[in-house]
Amino acid sequence: MTHYVQSVASQQVPPPYHFPDVTVNAFIWDADMAPIQVYCDRYLNLGDADERGFIYRPASFWPYGALVIIDYPTMVSSDPNREAKDIQGTPFPDRGFMSQREAFVVFPLLRAGAPLDKALLNTMVEWALPFITVENAMSAICGREMLGIPKFLGKIDICEGKYPDSFKARVGIPGWPSLQPGEMQDPDLTFLEVETFPALPTFRGGPDETSLWTLLRSGTAGKTIGALGTFNEFVESVSLGLYSFALRTVHLRQFRDATDPFKALYQAIVSCRSTYSSIHNFRFYNENDVKIRFNDRGSFSQILDGFLGARAARRHGQGRSIHIPGMVRAPRVRAAYRFNGNIDFDHTRTLHAFAVDQGDGQPKTKTSDDMLAPWFRPIRGFFSESGS
Repeated sequence: MTHYVQSVASQQVPPPYHFPDVTVNAFIWDADMAPIQVYCDRYLNLGDADERGFIYRPASFWPYGALVIIDYPTMVSSDPNREAKDIQGTPFPDRGFMSQREAFVVFPLLRAGAPLDKALLNTMVEWALPFITVENAMSAICGREMLGIPKFLGKIDICEGKYPDSFKARVGIPGWPSLQPGEMQDPDLTFLEVETFPALPTFRGGPDETSLWTLLRSGTAGKTIGALGTFNEFVESVSLGLYSFALRTVHLRQFRDATDPFKALYQAIVSCRSTYSSIHNFRFYNENDVKIRFNDRGSFSQILDGFLGARAARRHGQGRSIHIPGMVRAPRVRAAYRFNGNIDFDHTRTLHAFAVDQGDGQPKTKTSDDMLAPWFRPIRGFFSESGS
């Protein structure tokens, strides 16, 4: 493989990464299947299904999405190969650390193998990442150019809300307040606002929580879950693997043709994995007291249509009780919680490289495929001719 040429103009830090003692605030809401299917068809289901060998669909048996806001006090390279040096001669793991805040939306997808001979071996649950914002410029560059994750560079404000032990956040990203000709872009236009009451148990806020998540919300249950050394296995079991703390996301990575910026020279589906461990301080919020609002004005309406169906939400009057112009509520929040822990970003893979028409009479680029489900990888050697 051709060796990458590092440049002083780009201080990209390659994976793997280690993020100790992060603070995670997560909010689970009802998902609308229609915009998620549109997202799948536009960004993942490219070309003919039989040729590519898979179809992405919303995981309708788990019809929920999640807004996750993370505070990373320390971000370090965990590359064990310290012989790999950048152009300044210092290995990345020895360069110290960075910090950042991050906000993203994820939805579960079912990747089904097609045709039938691939239905079992290629089928698994993965996660779409239609929106992600980070505060650190290097993180944004690495995510886009190295990992294929479509990161925005923005500003994320996190603080306590009106009461102690509550949570409040604002996410601002560059955007156009309207799509009128000649509109000036605002570099810090509010896209998202979140506010909660104190974590449970608390006497403040609205009526008692009403979802099935209530069974896990007592103070005793929260402390017990936080103390479990096998918390990852516990979450995987109760959620049938859908809310595993090993999050595998999928993205469309592509590069533009320099001579025709409306065409792509390269398109591939890339998977990234982040694993959560050492979970502690697990606390629930009352989901009835969580307020999540999105800005539906100008260029932001295009972002929201990718996962929220914001225009449809406004047509059905979900935003009528909000007195902030252009702001719409998220769908009904089903659960809200926070915890501390470690995150390791340790695995990336190109799942499928699409054939790209190069034009000018040149043949299409070749496809490559690595869609085999993880459960089958350890035993596939038994079915190969070489036995390896």
